[in-house]
Amino acid sequence: MTNLKNKHLLILGGDALSADIVNAARQMGVITTVIDWHPVEISPAKLLADNHYEISIKDYEAVNRLIADKKIDGVITGFTDSYLEPYAEICSQNNWPCYASTFQFRITLDKDLFKKLCRENNVPTVPQFSIDDIVENKRLPADKILIKPVDSSGSRGINLISDFSEWEEALRHSLSFSQKKEVLVEKYMDADDVSICYTIRNGVISLSAVCDRFIHKTEKFGSVTSGLIYPSRFTHRYIKDVDENVKNMFASLGLTNGVLFLQAFVDDESFYFYEMGYRLSGGRHYIFTQEENNVSALNELISFALTGEMSAEAAIHDNPLFSAYYCQLSVLCKSEKVAEIVGINELLHTPGVIDISTRIKEGDTVGQEGTTSQIVARLHLKADSIKAMDCLIEDVRSKLHIYSESGEDLIDDFFHIPMHLYEE
Repeated sequence: MTNLKNKHLLILGGDALSADIVNAARQMGVITTVIDWHPVEISPAKLLADNHYEISIKDYEAVNRLIADKKIDGVITGFTDSYLEPYAEICSQNNWPCYASTFQFRITLDKDLFKKLCRENNVPTVPQFSIDDIVENKRLPADKILIKPVDSSGSRGINLISDFSEWEEALRHSLSFSQKKEVLVEKYMDADDVSICYTIRNGVISLSAVCDRFIHKTEKFGSVTSGLIYPSRFTHRYIKDVDENVKNMFASLGLTNGVLFLQAFVDDESFYFYEMGYRLSGGRHYIFTQEENNVSALNELISFALTGEMSAEAAIHDNPLFSAYYCQLSVLCKSEKVAEIVGINELLHTPGVIDISTRIKEGDTVGQEGTTSQIVARLHLKADSIKAMDCLIEDVRSKLHIYSESGEDLIDDFFHIPMHLYEE
Protein backbone atom coordinates (compact mmCIF):
# COMPACT_ATOMS: atom_id res chain seq x y z
CA MET A 1 0.00 0.00 0.00
CA THR A 2 1.20 3.55 -0.79
CA ASN A 3 3.15 5.35 1.93
CA LEU A 4 0.67 7.78 3.52
CA LYS A 5 2.91 9.19 6.25
CA ASN A 6 2.02 12.80 7.13
CA LYS A 7 -0.96 12.88 4.77
CA HIS A 8 -3.88 14.69 6.46
CA LEU A 9 -7.28 12.97 6.61
CA LEU A 10 -10.62 14.57 7.47
CA ILE A 11 -13.00 12.15 9.24
CA LEU A 12 -16.72 12.91 9.24
CA GLY A 13 -18.30 11.79 12.50
CA GLY A 14 -16.76 11.19 15.90
CA ASP A 15 -18.88 8.38 17.36
CA ALA A 16 -17.39 5.32 19.04
CA LEU A 17 -17.18 3.33 15.81
CA SER A 18 -15.25 6.11 14.09
CA ALA A 19 -12.49 5.53 16.62
CA ASP A 20 -11.50 2.62 14.36
CA ILE A 21 -10.87 5.04 11.49
CA VAL A 22 -8.77 7.32 13.68
CA ASN A 23 -6.69 4.47 15.10
CA ALA A 24 -6.14 2.79 11.72
CA ALA A 25 -5.17 6.06 10.05
CA ARG A 26 -2.73 7.02 12.79
CA GLN A 27 -1.10 3.59 12.59
CA MET A 28 -0.51 4.36 8.90
CA GLY A 29 1.23 7.62 9.82
CA VAL A 30 -1.74 9.76 8.77
CA ILE A 31 -2.65 13.02 10.54
CA THR A 32 -6.31 12.91 11.60
CA THR A 33 -8.96 15.59 12.04
CA VAL A 34 -12.48 14.68 13.19
CA ILE A 35 -15.52 16.92 12.78
CA ASP A 36 -19.20 16.77 13.62
CA TRP A 37 -21.66 19.05 15.40
CA HIS A 38 -21.46 17.17 18.73
CA PRO A 39 -19.40 18.21 21.75
CA VAL A 40 -16.40 16.04 22.48
CA GLU A 41 -18.14 14.46 25.48
CA ILE A 42 -20.48 12.55 23.16
CA SER A 43 -18.08 12.26 20.23
CA PRO A 44 -15.35 9.95 21.60
CA ALA A 45 -13.34 9.53 18.38
CA LYS A 46 -12.42 13.21 18.67
CA LEU A 47 -10.39 12.46 21.79
CA LEU A 48 -8.19 10.05 19.82
CA ALA A 49 -7.62 12.31 16.81
CA ASP A 50 -4.79 14.77 16.27
CA ASN A 51 -7.36 17.56 15.84
CA HIS A 52 -11.10 17.91 16.29
CA TYR A 53 -13.71 20.61 15.73
CA GLU A 54 -17.39 21.19 16.33
CA ILE A 55 -18.44 21.82 12.74
CA SER A 56 -21.56 20.50 11.05
CA ILE A 57 -20.58 18.23 8.17
CA LYS A 58 -23.29 19.99 6.13
CA ASP A 59 -21.83 23.44 6.72
CA TYR A 60 -19.79 23.18 3.52
CA GLU A 61 -18.43 26.72 3.71
CA ALA A 62 -16.97 26.07 7.18
CA VAL A 63 -15.72 22.62 6.19
CA ASN A 64 -13.97 23.94 3.09
CA ARG A 65 -12.40 26.75 5.10
CA LEU A 66 -11.02 24.18 7.56
CA ILE A 67 -9.70 22.07 4.67
CA ALA A 68 -7.82 25.03 3.24
CA ASP A 69 -6.50 26.28 6.60
CA LYS A 70 -5.23 22.86 7.75
CA LYS A 71 -4.05 21.69 4.30
CA ILE A 72 -6.16 18.52 4.47
CA ASP A 73 -5.59 15.95 1.71
CA GLY A 74 -8.76 13.83 1.71
CA VAL A 75 -11.99 12.88 3.49
CA ILE A 76 -13.61 9.70 4.74
CA THR A 77 -16.76 8.67 6.57
CA GLY A 78 -17.64 5.32 7.99
CA PHE A 79 -20.74 3.97 9.61
CA THR A 80 -23.65 6.41 9.29
CA ASP A 81 -26.02 6.50 6.31
CA SER A 82 -26.90 10.16 6.70
CA TYR A 83 -23.23 11.17 6.32
CA LEU A 84 -22.80 9.61 2.87
CA GLU A 85 -24.32 12.34 0.71
CA PRO A 86 -22.47 15.15 2.59
CA TYR A 87 -19.30 13.08 2.15
CA ALA A 88 -19.93 12.97 -1.61
CA GLU A 89 -20.59 16.72 -1.70
CA ILE A 90 -17.38 17.57 0.19
CA CYS A 91 -15.43 15.34 -2.21
CA SER A 92 -17.03 17.08 -5.18
CA GLN A 93 -16.33 20.60 -3.90
CA ASN A 94 -12.66 19.76 -3.25
CA ASN A 95 -11.94 17.63 -6.32
CA TRP A 96 -11.22 14.64 -4.08
CA PRO A 97 -11.79 10.96 -4.89
CA CYS A 98 -15.21 9.69 -3.78
CA TYR A 99 -15.98 5.98 -3.96
CA ALA A 100 -19.58 6.58 -5.12
CA SER A 101 -21.77 9.17 -6.78
CA THR A 102 -24.72 10.81 -5.03
CA PHE A 103 -27.02 8.83 -7.35
CA GLN A 104 -25.41 5.53 -6.35
CA PHE A 105 -25.69 6.40 -2.66
CA ARG A 106 -29.38 7.27 -3.05
CA ILE A 107 -30.20 3.95 -4.75
CA THR A 108 -28.41 1.93 -2.10
CA LEU A 109 -29.67 3.97 0.87
CA ASP A 110 -33.36 3.72 -0.02
CA LYS A 111 -34.77 0.29 0.88
CA ASP A 112 -37.48 0.49 -1.78
CA LEU A 113 -35.09 1.53 -4.58
CA PHE A 114 -32.62 -1.13 -3.49
CA LYS A 115 -35.27 -3.85 -3.70
CA LYS A 116 -36.29 -2.62 -7.17
CA LEU A 117 -32.65 -2.86 -8.24
CA CYS A 118 -32.57 -6.44 -6.91
CA ARG A 119 -35.68 -7.45 -8.82
CA GLU A 120 -34.31 -5.97 -12.04
CA ASN A 121 -31.21 -8.17 -11.66
CA ASN A 122 -32.82 -11.45 -10.65
CA VAL A 123 -31.79 -11.08 -7.01
CA PRO A 124 -34.66 -12.31 -4.79
CA THR A 125 -36.18 -10.01 -2.16
CA VAL A 126 -38.52 -10.21 0.83
CA PRO A 127 -42.20 -10.20 -0.30
CA GLN A 128 -43.67 -6.70 -0.21
CA PHE A 129 -47.30 -5.51 0.11
CA SER A 130 -49.29 -2.52 -1.13
CA ILE A 131 -50.34 0.05 1.46
CA ASP A 132 -53.39 0.97 -0.62
CA ASP A 133 -54.57 -2.66 -0.66
CA ILE A 134 -54.22 -2.95 3.11
CA VAL A 135 -56.20 0.23 3.71
CA GLU A 136 -58.88 -0.71 1.17
CA ASN A 137 -59.33 -4.27 2.46
CA LYS A 138 -58.96 -3.29 6.13
CA ARG A 139 -56.96 -6.41 6.88
CA LEU A 140 -53.35 -7.52 6.90
CA PRO A 141 -52.09 -9.56 3.93
CA ALA A 142 -50.16 -11.96 6.21
CA ASP A 143 -50.26 -13.19 9.80
CA LYS A 144 -47.45 -10.79 10.68
CA ILE A 145 -46.07 -7.83 8.75
CA LEU A 146 -43.23 -5.37 9.21
CA ILE A 147 -43.65 -1.65 8.56
CA LYS A 148 -40.34 0.16 8.09
CA PRO A 149 -39.11 3.55 6.87
CA VAL A 150 -37.48 3.39 3.44
CA ASP A 151 -34.63 5.65 4.55
CA SER A 152 -33.81 4.89 8.17
CA SER A 153 -31.06 2.73 9.68
CA GLY A 154 -30.16 1.15 13.00
CA SER A 155 -33.53 -0.68 13.20
CA ARG A 156 -35.24 2.63 13.98
CA GLY A 157 -38.91 3.07 13.13
CA ILE A 158 -39.60 -0.62 12.46
CA ASN A 159 -42.95 -1.97 13.66
CA LEU A 160 -44.14 -5.57 13.78
CA ILE A 161 -47.91 -6.02 13.83
CA SER A 162 -50.29 -8.98 13.62
CA ASP A 163 -53.71 -7.27 13.59
CA PHE A 164 -55.22 -4.48 11.47
CA SER A 165 -56.23 -2.62 14.64
CA GLU A 166 -52.52 -1.83 15.13
CA TRP A 167 -52.06 -0.56 11.59
CA GLU A 168 -52.60 3.21 11.93
CA GLU A 169 -50.46 3.68 15.02
CA ALA A 170 -47.63 1.56 13.62
CA LEU A 171 -47.76 3.34 10.26
CA ARG A 172 -47.64 6.74 11.96
CA HIS A 173 -44.66 5.66 14.07
CA SER A 174 -42.69 4.35 11.07
CA LEU A 175 -43.42 7.45 8.99
CA SER A 176 -42.03 9.64 11.78
CA PHE A 177 -38.58 8.10 11.16
CA SER A 178 -38.61 8.71 7.40
CA GLN A 179 -37.36 11.95 5.90
CA LYS A 180 -39.12 11.03 2.65
CA LYS A 181 -42.30 10.11 4.57
CA GLU A 182 -42.38 6.74 2.86
CA VAL A 183 -42.50 3.23 4.30
CA LEU A 184 -42.25 -0.35 3.13
CA VAL A 185 -44.65 -3.07 4.20
CA GLU A 186 -43.09 -6.52 4.11
CA LYS A 187 -43.91 -10.06 5.11
CA TYR A 188 -42.49 -10.99 8.49
CA MET A 189 -39.90 -13.66 7.74
CA ASP A 190 -39.52 -16.45 10.26
CA ALA A 191 -36.26 -17.62 8.70
CA ASP A 192 -32.52 -17.64 9.16
CA ASP A 193 -30.71 -14.35 8.66
CA VAL A 194 -27.37 -13.68 6.98
CA SER A 195 -25.15 -10.68 6.33
CA ILE A 196 -22.82 -10.48 3.34
CA CYS A 197 -19.85 -8.15 2.76
CA TYR A 198 -18.28 -7.23 -0.57
CA THR A 199 -15.29 -5.05 -1.39
CA ILE A 200 -14.97 -3.26 -4.75
CA ARG A 201 -11.54 -2.28 -6.01
CA ASN A 202 -11.13 -0.57 -9.39
CA GLY A 203 -14.24 -2.33 -10.69
CA VAL A 204 -13.33 -5.77 -9.29
CA ILE A 205 -16.06 -6.98 -6.92
CA SER A 206 -14.98 -9.64 -4.42
CA LEU A 207 -16.91 -11.45 -1.72
CA SER A 208 -15.17 -10.73 1.59
CA ALA A 209 -17.32 -12.40 4.25
CA VAL A 210 -20.65 -14.12 4.93
CA CYS A 211 -21.99 -14.50 8.46
CA ASP A 212 -25.00 -15.91 10.27
CA ARG A 213 -26.92 -13.12 11.96
CA PHE A 214 -28.81 -13.78 15.18
CA ILE A 215 -31.20 -11.15 16.46
CA HIS A 216 -32.87 -10.06 19.64
CA LYS A 217 -36.55 -9.57 18.84
CA THR A 218 -38.96 -7.24 20.59
CA GLU A 219 -42.72 -7.62 20.65
CA LYS A 220 -43.46 -4.49 18.63
CA PHE A 221 -40.41 -2.38 17.82
CA GLY A 222 -38.29 -4.43 15.48
CA SER A 223 -35.08 -6.26 16.29
CA VAL A 224 -31.38 -5.72 16.80
CA THR A 225 -28.36 -7.94 16.19
CA SER A 226 -27.15 -9.85 19.24
CA GLY A 227 -24.54 -12.04 17.57
CA LEU A 228 -22.80 -12.70 14.26
CA ILE A 229 -21.00 -15.98 13.48
CA TYR A 230 -18.39 -16.22 10.70
CA PRO A 231 -18.24 -18.08 8.42
CA SER A 232 -21.95 -18.60 7.78
CA ARG A 233 -23.14 -22.17 7.48
CA PHE A 234 -24.78 -20.97 4.23
CA THR A 235 -21.57 -19.61 2.64
CA HIS A 236 -21.11 -22.35 0.05
CA ARG A 237 -24.77 -22.19 -0.93
CA TYR A 238 -24.65 -18.41 -1.19
CA ILE A 239 -21.67 -18.55 -3.54
CA LYS A 240 -23.38 -21.18 -5.67
CA ASP A 241 -26.87 -19.65 -5.83
CA VAL A 242 -26.69 -15.84 -5.79
CA ASP A 243 -23.13 -14.46 -5.60
CA GLU A 244 -22.78 -13.99 -9.37
CA ASN A 245 -26.16 -12.24 -9.73
CA VAL A 246 -25.34 -9.88 -6.87
CA LYS A 247 -21.97 -8.99 -8.40
CA ASN A 248 -23.62 -8.35 -11.75
CA MET A 249 -26.23 -6.16 -10.05
CA PHE A 250 -23.59 -3.89 -8.53
CA ALA A 251 -21.63 -3.82 -11.78
CA SER A 252 -24.83 -2.66 -13.55
CA LEU A 253 -25.04 0.24 -11.10
CA GLY A 254 -21.51 1.24 -12.07
CA LEU A 255 -19.91 0.72 -8.65
CA THR A 256 -16.11 0.82 -8.97
CA ASN A 257 -14.73 1.20 -5.43
CA GLY A 258 -15.78 0.94 -1.79
CA VAL A 259 -17.19 -1.55 0.65
CA LEU A 260 -20.78 -2.68 1.08
CA PHE A 261 -22.89 -5.08 3.08
CA LEU A 262 -26.24 -6.74 2.43
CA GLN A 263 -28.76 -8.43 4.69
CA ALA A 264 -30.96 -11.33 3.64
CA PHE A 265 -33.17 -14.04 5.03
CA VAL A 266 -32.66 -17.61 3.90
CA ASP A 267 -34.85 -20.71 3.94
CA ASP A 268 -34.77 -24.05 2.13
CA GLU A 269 -35.83 -22.42 -1.14
CA SER A 270 -33.99 -19.14 -1.50
CA PHE A 271 -32.22 -16.08 -0.11
CA TYR A 272 -34.44 -12.98 0.33
CA PHE A 273 -32.61 -9.63 0.41
CA TYR A 274 -34.11 -6.70 2.27
CA GLU A 275 -31.51 -3.94 2.72
CA MET A 276 -27.90 -2.92 2.23
CA GLY A 277 -25.35 -0.29 3.10
CA TYR A 278 -22.70 1.17 0.80
CA ARG A 279 -20.34 1.84 3.69
CA LEU A 280 -18.59 0.15 6.57
CA SER A 281 -21.00 -1.73 8.82
CA GLY A 282 -21.27 -1.77 12.60
CA GLY A 283 -20.28 -5.43 12.42
CA ARG A 284 -16.70 -4.25 11.67
CA HIS A 285 -16.04 -7.33 9.54
CA TYR A 286 -12.65 -5.90 8.59
CA ILE A 287 -11.37 -6.94 12.03
CA PHE A 288 -12.02 -10.56 11.09
CA THR A 289 -10.76 -10.33 7.49
CA GLN A 290 -7.56 -8.72 8.79
CA GLU A 291 -7.11 -11.59 11.24
CA GLU A 292 -8.04 -14.28 8.70
CA ASN A 293 -6.76 -13.01 5.32
CA ASN A 294 -4.63 -9.96 6.20
CA VAL A 295 -7.12 -7.81 4.28
CA SER A 296 -8.74 -4.71 5.79
CA ALA A 297 -11.39 -2.80 3.87
CA LEU A 298 -11.01 0.01 6.42
CA ASN A 299 -7.32 0.47 5.61
CA GLU A 300 -8.13 0.38 1.91
CA LEU A 301 -10.79 3.09 2.27
CA ILE A 302 -8.28 5.30 4.10
CA SER A 303 -5.82 4.77 1.26
CA PHE A 304 -8.55 5.54 -1.30
CA ALA A 305 -9.46 8.80 0.46
CA LEU A 306 -5.86 10.01 0.18
CA THR A 307 -4.72 8.50 -3.14
CA GLY A 308 -7.85 7.62 -5.13
CA GLU A 309 -6.90 3.94 -5.23
CA MET A 310 -7.70 0.81 -3.26
CA SER A 311 -5.44 -2.23 -3.15
CA ALA A 312 -5.91 -4.30 -6.33
CA GLU A 313 -3.86 -7.15 -4.84
CA ALA A 314 -6.19 -7.44 -1.85
CA ALA A 315 -8.98 -8.92 -3.99
CA ILE A 316 -6.78 -11.97 -4.56
CA HIS A 317 -6.71 -12.64 -0.82
CA ASP A 318 -10.42 -12.12 -0.16
CA ASN A 319 -11.81 -15.50 0.93
CA PRO A 320 -15.12 -15.82 2.84
CA LEU A 321 -14.39 -19.50 3.66
CA PHE A 322 -12.66 -18.70 6.93
CA SER A 323 -10.47 -21.36 8.55
CA ALA A 324 -11.36 -20.29 12.11
CA TYR A 325 -14.65 -19.25 13.72
CA TYR A 326 -15.32 -15.64 14.60
CA CYS A 327 -18.10 -13.95 16.55
CA GLN A 328 -19.19 -10.36 16.86
CA LEU A 329 -21.03 -10.26 20.17
CA SER A 330 -23.36 -7.34 20.90
CA VAL A 331 -24.12 -6.66 24.55
CA LEU A 332 -27.73 -5.47 24.79
CA CYS A 333 -28.91 -3.67 27.90
CA LYS A 334 -32.14 -2.37 29.38
CA SER A 335 -32.89 1.29 28.78
CA GLU A 336 -31.59 2.65 32.08
CA LYS A 337 -28.68 4.70 33.35
CA VAL A 338 -25.38 2.81 33.56
CA ALA A 339 -23.62 3.23 36.89
CA GLU A 340 -20.76 0.74 36.54
CA ILE A 341 -19.20 -1.47 33.84
CA VAL A 342 -17.19 -4.39 35.23
CA GLY A 343 -14.91 -6.86 33.48
CA ILE A 344 -13.61 -4.97 30.43
CA ASN A 345 -9.95 -4.96 31.52
CA GLU A 346 -10.04 -8.66 32.39
CA LEU A 347 -11.62 -9.50 29.04
CA LEU A 348 -8.94 -7.53 27.16
CA HIS A 349 -6.46 -10.10 28.45
CA THR A 350 -8.69 -13.13 27.75
CA PRO A 351 -7.38 -15.40 24.94
CA GLY A 352 -9.68 -15.26 21.93
CA VAL A 353 -10.92 -11.73 22.59
CA ILE A 354 -9.60 -9.73 19.61
CA ASP A 355 -11.31 -6.41 20.26
CA ILE A 356 -13.77 -4.68 22.59
CA SER A 357 -15.63 -1.51 21.63
CA THR A 358 -17.86 0.25 24.17
CA ARG A 359 -20.56 2.51 22.78
CA ILE A 360 -21.54 4.23 26.02
CA LYS A 361 -19.76 4.98 29.28
CA GLU A 362 -20.64 5.00 32.94
CA GLY A 363 -23.22 7.72 33.58
CA ASP A 364 -24.86 7.39 30.16
CA THR A 365 -28.38 6.07 29.59
CA VAL A 366 -28.98 3.10 27.30
CA GLY A 367 -31.12 3.87 24.24
CA GLN A 368 -34.41 2.40 23.03
CA GLU A 369 -34.91 -1.33 23.09
CA GLY A 370 -34.99 -2.94 19.65
CA THR A 371 -32.57 -0.43 18.09
CA THR A 372 -28.78 -0.27 17.86
CA SER A 373 -28.93 2.31 20.67
CA GLN A 374 -29.55 -0.65 22.98
CA ILE A 375 -26.03 -1.95 22.30
CA VAL A 376 -23.62 -1.00 25.09
CA ALA A 377 -20.57 -2.90 23.82
CA ARG A 378 -19.42 -5.09 20.97
CA LEU A 379 -16.79 -7.81 21.32
CA HIS A 380 -14.93 -9.52 18.48
CA LEU A 381 -13.95 -13.10 19.30
CA LYS A 382 -11.93 -15.89 17.64
CA ALA A 383 -11.89 -19.65 18.27
CA ASP A 384 -10.66 -22.77 16.51
CA SER A 385 -14.05 -24.53 16.63
CA ILE A 386 -17.70 -23.70 17.18
CA LYS A 387 -17.61 -25.51 20.53
CA ALA A 388 -14.61 -23.48 21.62
CA MET A 389 -16.45 -20.31 20.58
CA ASP A 390 -19.45 -21.34 22.68
CA CYS A 391 -17.17 -21.76 25.70
CA LEU A 392 -15.50 -18.39 25.05
CA ILE A 393 -18.87 -16.63 24.95
CA GLU A 394 -19.82 -18.23 28.28
CA ASP A 395 -16.51 -17.00 29.72
CA VAL A 396 -17.27 -13.47 28.52
CA ARG A 397 -20.72 -13.58 30.12
CA SER A 398 -19.28 -14.67 33.46
CA LYS A 399 -16.84 -11.74 33.51
CA LEU A 400 -18.87 -8.87 32.06
CA HIS A 401 -21.42 -7.01 34.19
CA ILE A 402 -23.17 -3.71 33.56
CA TYR A 403 -24.90 -2.32 36.63
CA SER A 404 -27.60 0.28 37.18
CA GLU A 405 -27.58 2.75 40.07
CA SER A 406 -29.69 0.28 42.07
CA GLY A 407 -27.15 -2.52 41.48
CA GLU A 408 -29.20 -4.41 38.87
CA ASP A 409 -27.28 -6.09 36.05
CA LEU A 410 -28.70 -4.34 32.98
CA ILE A 411 -27.69 -6.92 30.39
CA ASP A 412 -31.00 -7.69 28.69
CA ASP A 413 -29.95 -10.36 26.23
CA PHE A 414 -26.69 -12.25 25.87
CA PHE A 415 -26.07 -14.23 22.74
CA HIS A 416 -25.86 -18.01 22.96
CA ILE A 417 -24.88 -20.03 19.91
CA PRO A 418 -27.69 -22.40 18.86
CA MET A 419 -25.25 -25.30 18.73
CA HIS A 420 -27.70 -27.70 17.03
CA LEU A 421 -27.49 -25.60 13.87
CA TYR A 422 -23.75 -26.21 13.57
CA GLU A 423 -23.64 -29.91 14.39
CA GLU A 424 -22.58 -32.00 11.42
